[in-house]
Amino acid sequence: MDDPFPIEKCSGRVRGAVLAEFQGRCPTIREVASISDAQWLTVPNIGPTTLEEIRRYIGEAPVEERLSNLPTMEDGELLSRLNRVQRELSLIASAIRTRIASATFKREQRK
Repeated sequence: MDDPFPIEKCSGRVRGAVLAEFQGRCPTIREVASISDAQWLTVPNIGPTTLEEIRRYIGEAPVEERLSNLPTMEDGELLSRLNRVQRELSLIASAIRTRIASATFKREQRK
């Protein structure tokens, strides 16, 4: 996770967005992974497809490594993490609904 994010493997759009987000420097995989999906979706040029590409490179870290501390977490910590993930999911769903509504509105305007 502390290795450099494989920016050279990314598409130009993802490369530009990641570099812009980190003020021109190549971040570590951990730094990129620490940004929630909801936050990424607010970055210019990041949409569901580019976010999927980012997550694909982050996903190269073994699942066991990312989840290794879960068995030792207290119930309150797990509940807090669950609530955070649910909020992020809600923000993502809202962003998707907004994009769909905007695209529908634009299509209707062209008619």
